[in-house]
Amino acid sequence: TIQSYPAYVLSGLIAWTFFSQSTNAAMSGIVWGGGLMQRIYVPRTSFAISAVLTALVNLALSVIPLLLVMLIMKVPISLSILFLPVSMLLLAIFSLGIGLILSTMAVYFPDVAEMYQIVLIAWMYLTPVIYPEQIIPERFLSLYHWNPMYQLIRLFRLPIYDGRLPTLEEFLPALGISLAVLIIGWFYFTSKSDEFAYRI
Repeated sequence: TIQSYPAYVLSGLIAWTFFSQSTNAAMSGIVWGGGLMQRIYVPRTSFAISAVLTALVNLALSVIPLLLVMLIMKVPISLSILFLPVSMLLLAIFSLGIGLILSTMAVYFPDVAEMYQIVLIAWMYLTPVIYPEQIIPERFLSLYHWNPMYQLIRLFRLPIYDGRLPTLEEFLPALGISLAVLIIGWFYFTSKSDEFAYRI
């Protein structure tokens, strides 16, 4: 059993929705902005960055209804909630990295956008968003730890739903994954960005 299932699900869904919306918007932004790139110089990364920043504002606003649900369901709210901006920042960094990788791929392969929607659905069900991680069989738990969104959603839930600060074992994997994906995405995107105007 899990305390206040609606609050648990909502805390996972708003983090997942942020990731889904920001990466999709980053990918479509670079394709729709192709005409603009051909006329004037626009920093190529600005499309992905603006998509993530817009989604980040929406994420911050969605914390308000989550807090209301927690109050109604009598889930304690502790001072650990002050750590939440750090969790949100790491989620944004990871989403930006994925958004840059997807944007680059979408320029060369137009079908990437449709394929990504299928990947997103499967990925969500492989992440404890709408079900508690306690139901995951012990033998599969180590595989779940390799799922970046497992680490990031857990880091998002800990300060607000679980009411505690993450341990180093919970924080460092999320930090490492976010920074690594951003660096990979940034280099991949910038190495190909000069060709975008001719391919879109």
